[in-house]
Amino acid sequence: MRRRVLLLVFVTTLFAVTLLGALIIATIWTVMGQAMQSRATVIADVAASSIEERGDSGAPLTTGALQRLARDGAVLTATLADGTVVSTGSVPDDEAFTSTVTEGDVVVKASIPRSVLRTQVLEQAAVVVLIAALALGVAMVVAWFYTKRLVKPLEDFAEQAARMSTGDARHLGRRYGVPEIDAVAEVLDFGVIGFNSLLENERRVTSEVSHQLRTPLTALSLRLEEVLAAQSLDEVHEEATAALGQVERLAGVIDQVASVNRGLVGPVVSYSVDGLVDAQITEWRPAFQAQGRDLLRLGWTGRTIEGVEGMQSQVLATLVENSLAHGGGTTTIRVRESGSWVVVEVADQGPGVPAAIESHVFERSVSGAESTGLGLALARTLIAADGGRLEMFSARPAVFAMFLPAQRASAVEDPEPVPASQDA
Repeated sequence: MRRRVLLLVFVTTLFAVTLLGALIIATIWTVMGQAMQSRATVIADVAASSIEERGDSGAPLTTGALQRLARDGAVLTATLADGTVVSTGSVPDDEAFTSTVTEGDVVVKASIPRSVLRTQVLEQAAVVVLIAALALGVAMVVAWFYTKRLVKPLEDFAEQAARMSTGDARHLGRRYGVPEIDAVAEVLDFGVIGFNSLLENERRVTSEVSHQLRTPLTALSLRLEEVLAAQSLDEVHEEATAALGQVERLAGVIDQVASVNRGLVGPVVSYSVDGLVDAQITEWRPAFQAQGRDLLRLGWTGRTIEGVEGMQSQVLATLVENSLAHGGGTTTIRVRESGSWVVVEVADQGPGVPAAIESHVFERSVSGAESTGLGLALARTLIAADGGRLEMFSARPAVFAMFLPAQRASAVEDPEPVPASQDA
């Protein structure tokens, strides 16, 4: 590209200096021609006056004396009063600038050959050509400098685009001192930032979806083991029905997590807290029983909440799974009311949250065990997108609480806990 730009500048500049040089030489020819004509008149006038004075003194006019009166290569022809003609040479009138002057009885004709004009114009033309060549050289040096300055950003932009196509989203981070090019570089860097943000968001969505899929897949795997171990058709039917419910939830996990990350939240509906809690107890019952632990429900029944159906279910499943993986003893899910909120608490009797991560427990990549550290961070994001919030009431033992927007309904308190081994 640089060669094409330089060639274009060379051709354009050459055409311009050639045209300008031709106009200058034509102007010089015209102006000097007029000057030659005027000069011939002056020479003839001066020669006539000198000859007239010479005649008055009685001195004869010779060719040598007339030659001394000629200037600028002019040829003089003098016709005296007695008809004598004295000349320094001859030149055709069409090849000379001619002027005739009469002074008394003397007629003087001065002729300056056009070859004199051509010689002088050629000398001036040589100067014009030299100046034009110098101008062309300067133009090419300037063009080379600025072409390098202008082409380098384009090469950098092409390199940046090639890197982006391979997934390398590093910033260009260069400015070139040309406002228009710097504006393009600014836009390109802004685009890279947006590309990085989009790429990071998609990676985060993928990571979060994979994490959220793990929970229902774990529960589904346990449920299928129960199906295999079932001895009666009724047990098989019951476990298979529960497994189908988990499959349906599994199918909705991807859409829900992706929607939250893209700022899209589904329609808000009213539904029972009892269904939310009971579904999780039913789903996680086999896993707790397999570890010899209990999953209990305490508190109020008959509460109705408002939100995107399925969102709170994922958050509660995350809390229950964390209790199963990191807690110990009996895990309780307690429902209570706090102002305009329905609070669902998940607590266990395990060692709780390590002191080292207590203040960072809701941050990404923070975990007290060998896990991704996404669960609680994502759970807080999901519940916040649904108008609720997630808090840690106690670190040791661990007590986490979901605050869900409440819709008042008739409620009765359960005086006794309902164990996971019974129908809730």
